[in-house]
Amino acid sequence: MAKEKGPVIDFEQARKRINGYFGCDGDFFVKPLLDFEWAVREDEDFTFLCYWTKEGKKVDAVVVKKNGVPMIYRTKDYTMVIAIDCVKIGFIFRNGKNLTEQ
Repeated sequence: MAKEKGPVIDFEQARKRINGYFGCDGDFFVKPLLDFEWAVREDEDFTFLCYWTKEGKKVDAVVVKKNGVPMIYRTKDYTMVIAIDCVKIGFIFRNGKNLTEQ
């Protein structure tokens, strides 16, 4: 049974390491786009993250602000931008906690 939890535990530990690396809270999902070109632009009261897919499609996402400051975390080699984009969320539950099967 403990072996089955392995991938979930590994994911959570990796998420905590990423949040620690950038020095931020983890109330968001991580989407690594390491090979994509990207830019951040300001438009009046909004900040936008723009990135281009491998097919050349431009994607715009609204940058989240915390206390009025865009949530952009820079380190020497990486930048993490917290933005709202259309996402699919994979909710992971323990089968033993499923109330519909009881």
